[in-house]
Amino acid sequence: MSCCKFSLFLVASLFALSSFAEEPGVQKQVEKFTPKECLMSKYETTVAHKGELWGLMKKSLSVKKDVCKITILDEGFFDSEWRVDVCREPIHMKVTIRGNLEVHKRKAECDDSKQSEYCDFWGRLEAEMEDQGLIFAEGEREKLSTSHGKVYCSYLLLKKYLGEGELFSKYEDPIDIYQADIYQAEKKDEQKTDQKSGSKGSKAPGLPLSPQPSTPAKSEKVEAQGRF
Repeated sequence: MSCCKFSLFLVASLFALSSFAEEPGVQKQVEKFTPKECLMSKYETTVAHKGELWGLMKKSLSVKKDVCKITILDEGFFDSEWRVDVCREPIHMKVTIRGNLEVHKRKAECDDSKQSEYCDFWGRLEAEMEDQGLIFAEGEREKLSTSHGKVYCSYLLLKKYLGEGELFSKYEDPIDIYQADIYQAEKKDEQKTDQKSGSKGSKAPGLPLSPQPSTPAKSEKVEAQGRF
């Protein structure tokens, strides 16, 4: 009899725990790779999908990562390969197109006003990883066990290294690589810009906002004419 009561109690406890876990609003533990796990990881993955010529020609993006070394192979009408070591100075990339190897070093931040071969090749690599990798890769992006997570990890490291000029090290705690921090930094820069622009229009305390013309009063003019 006691054995039956214990069994019923155990079943009721398990049912209560499962109901609590499925209750709306209760957060479940989510696997999410850390910047250190991303940097130190080793993996290979390929994302393939239909490409040009009405889908007859397939496009594939292969990502191979060995800790700091990342190789991106874009296979299509013309194959392109990017090789990047995010732990090596100077900030650079090795690009092979049609069998020709080129090395492009980062000299300045890439924007609309500053264009270079480095910025052009980095822009192409970023677009390929977004349009072919992140869009078509399967699985959750926060898990390194999925194809999506592997592409996303390499994408974040390359954005920091090639896009922002941040150097990584296997022997130090890596900087935060997630996009939320980049957006927060952009907001801080915008706030600083707004503060600077607002400070230019402000005046020192005690001074009038707009200088008044020092025009003598009419009574003073009449009095001055009377002396002569």
